[in-house]
Amino acid sequence: MISFSGRVVTGRGEAAVFTQLDWVRDRLVEELGVEPHPGTVNLIVDRSSDAEAWSAVRSRPGIRLDHPSGHFCGARCYPVRLDGRLPAGIVVPEVPGYPPSQVELISALPLRQTLAVTDGGWVSVATSEPFDARAVLFDVDGTLVDSLNAFRIVAERAAAPYGVTITEAVVREALNTTQPFWELALPADWADRAATMKKLAREAAGLWPSVLREHGRVFPGVSAVLGSLRDRGVKLGIVTGSRRGSLEALRDADLLDVFDAVVTGADVQRRKPDPEGIVTCLAMLHVEPSDAIYAGDTPLDVRAAQAAGVFAVGVLGGAADSAMLAACGPHRVVKSVARLLDVIRIRG
Repeated sequence: MISFSGRVVTGRGEAAVFTQLDWVRDRLVEELGVEPHPGTVNLIVDRSSDAEAWSAVRSRPGIRLDHPSGHFCGARCYPVRLDGRLPAGIVVPEVPGYPPSQVELISALPLRQTLAVTDGGWVSVATSEPFDARAVLFDVDGTLVDSLNAFRIVAERAAAPYGVTITEAVVREALNTTQPFWELALPADWADRAATMKKLAREAAGLWPSVLREHGRVFPGVSAVLGSLRDRGVKLGIVTGSRRGSLEALRDADLLDVFDAVVTGADVQRRKPDPEGIVTCLAMLHVEPSDAIYAGDTPLDVRAAQAAGVFAVGVLGGAADSAMLAACGPHRVVKSVARLLDVIRIRG
């Protein structure tokens, strides 16, 4: 890891246009897991020790940002963490005369507000290096299995007889928080609200297996990543709040047996963000927290990983977006499990 600090300065705003180009945004999401908030925050690195470290970073090849047509100026980017907590990126435009002491930071969040800095304030930057890992633990829904649509369909079918409208926003909020789903979905002034919520919960539970079987799919690339990790001697675990129903998609894809340990909601007393499930899985694998990674798609997953002392990787494509995951301070955010090998270094 290379680290340095720089002073915040006001830029000319040119990078705001560049980072909002569709092809640039797509590449930043793909390579860094960052859907960039408009604009960048500029740092000036002028202390000698910081300048030396920044020069070492800049000398690395980085990740290319080139338009397929070649008609736009290119750039390089580097994954970093800011102030030891916020996953972000550096973009270095490849234009003549670009100041060597300038650093342009991108994030899914508005950086000045998030870091509480103004011009002249200091921001620390550290490169994000691949993690050492002897074990990788996974959430299931939204991480290994694309089940968001199944959640919505179950809720819609259960609620339809009551005339209750289910929005995707409500589904996402329930999955990203500890709030009970029907508590969010049912209007506050509903007559016999408590009894109705219990009925809806029972009906949804009954619908879930068949809907998931029809609409739940293992994400593309999962099989290849799991196979590669297994071939390299990495232990694999599952920690899910589901009570085994969501595992059927993995079983149907002949992937469930590749896991060395499985912990479901039926195996723990406390649900995420409590770390009980992760701690239990690590004990089953005989792996220390410092040797493990937990990958999940919600803030609950990130917070559980942090509480358990394992490396936290936020995965896009599920319930949370890039900004929501970044706000929790994971070590990295990746576009999908298919990109997980980019952030792992195998420990013997």
